[in-house]
Order: sequence, then C-alpha cells, then structure tokens
Amino acid sequence: MLSLIARRKHFFNVHGVEANDSRLSRPQTRLVDELFALDSRIRYVALLDRNSKLLESRMRSNVMSLTPETYDRKFMASVPPMILDTLSQLENQCGPLTHISIQYKKVDLVIFPHNNQIVAISLEPGPLEPILRKLRDSLNIHIHL
Repeated sequence: MLSLIARRKHFFNVHGVEANDSRLSRPQTRLVDELFALDSRIRYVALLDRNSKLLESRMRSNVMSLTPETYDRKFMASVPPMILDTLSQLENQCGPLTHISIQYKKVDLVIFPHNNQIVAISLEPGPLEPILRKLRDSLNIHIHL
C-alpha cells in the first residue's frame, strides 16, 4: 500500500502542482460546468483529488446513465486513480502522462490529470480528436494531435 501512496505522490509531483497552487482556485463546480460546455457529447464528469476522494460526480441533466449512480461513484473513485497510478510508472522513461482514452461500444472515456486532480469524462461514442482538441485548447493540456 505504501508503494501505491508513493506512486500517487510521484504522479502529482511530476505534473507539477502543489495543493496550495493558485490554479486550484477554480471551484470544482465551475470546472465541471466548463467541461460540459465544451461539447454536447460529454455525458458525465468526475473530479477526484490526489487521494482519490471523489470531489464531484455529475451526469448531464438530459442524459440517462448506462449504470446505476452508486456504481458510477464507486467506479470513478477507484478505477481512474488505479489506471493513472499504474501507467504513470513509465513516466521516468516516457515523459508525463497526458491522458488516457478508452472506447466501448456505447460510451467513450477520457481520463487525465489536471491541476492536482484526476478528471474523468464519459462521452457519446464518436471521434475522440475533436474532444481532445477542445480539452487541449481550453485546459492547456499537452495532448498530441
């Protein structure tokens, strides 16, 4: 367990944000609203802190979830941090992890670190490049397109 905590601290240190960073002044609700405003394909947004605490979990108001809300919360609080922690082990050799995209038949997921938080969004299926471009441009995330 200690190694998981150490990896998580390393992950956030590599991404260069400390808890008292002034960039964290944007409330979670505002960030979620900005993400939903980026594209109508965004169905769901979750924000987690560096300790995997779920800070915000919100489905777009006119969209039905594919899974029960309790499952969404449990999944988002455990899976994105685990994936980012695991994949960030290659950062010393490959450079900082910018994002992870996962595509299912019914939904796409994009997970990325941002301002000392983990952001997870689910999308209606479709091309990811337009969404990634919007994320890159609006949040200043270093995504190769």
